Amino acid sequence: MISAAAAVVLENYFGEPFSYTDSVEVPFGKAPRSFSSFKQAAQEAAQSRLYGGIHYTFAIEDGQREGDQVGRLVVQRLHTRKAAN
Repeated sequence: MISAAAAVVLENYFGEPFSYTDSVEVPFGKAPRSFSSFKQAAQEAAQSRLYGGIHYTFAIEDGQREGDQVGRLVVQRLHTRKAAN
């Protein structure tokens, strides 16, 4: 859910598509990971919960939908707050 919400907010701020490479794990011997969008990265993060045995597929799908809604609410509130100032 958090990754999906963050993806919506980041897409709103940086635009879409926004390709990037995540190299934060390089010091730990992991290769850099490239993504074509924030949404792609969020979907991969969600899928990792299934592979890790943390969530079932239905919970992942529910969390992605809920995260999308939370992200849209955050963007809406930020726009409303910015317009009020």
